[in-house]
Amino acid sequence: MVFYKKDNYLLGLAMGLILPLPLYGIFWGIDILLKTTGLWHGLHQPENIYLLSIVGNLLLLRFTFVNWKSPKTGKGVLLITIALVLLFFYLFYKA
Repeated sequence: MVFYKKDNYLLGLAMGLILPLPLYGIFWGIDILLKTTGLWHGLHQPENIYLLSIVGNLLLLRFTFVNWKSPKTGKGVLLITIALVLLFFYLFYKA
C-alpha cells in the first residue's frame, strides 16, 4: 500500500502543509521570470501568490475524498486549508 493511500489525520495535515510550499515556489518563479522578460507586470501583490499556492489543496481534497476514498486524510487536508485561508486573511487584511 502506497503511503498516501493510508487513511490518517496526521497524513492529511502533513500533505496539506507541504503541498503549498512547492506551489508557492513555482508561482513565484513564474512571476519573476515573466517580470524579467517584460511579458507580464507581475501579480503586484505577494499575497496573490500565497493565495494561489493554497488553491492546490483543493485538488488534493478532491483526490483524497473521491479518488483515494480516504475521509480521514481529506479531513486533515481540509483543516489545514481552512487554517491557511484564515491565516491569509489575518496577515493581509487586518483592520
